[in-house]
Amino acid sequence: MNNIDTFVQLVQESDNIVFFGGAGVSTESGIPDFRSPDGLYNQQYKYPPETIISHSFYQRYPEEFYRFYKDKMLYPDLPEPYLYIKHYK
Repeated sequence: MNNIDTFVQLVQESDNIVFFGGAGVSTESGIPDFRSPDGLYNQQYKYPPETIISHSFYQRYPEEFYRFYKDKMLYPDLPEPYLYIKHYK
């Protein structure tokens, strides 16, 4: 069995799969990266984006966390198969 066959078998037999990727994967999928001129790090917010998406911020300010998450972290207009991609730092 070659590496691709082994990979396919592992995927087919798995209940949950997690993929860790960088900006190159995101941008190819239509999701903006954080550092580009129009990326999250170059936009003005009441709190820095890396603070907003932290667990402690979520616990203290859940309404603001969910507003930011809904507005900036979900991409429902992407074509299949990217429709269910979430961007996490």
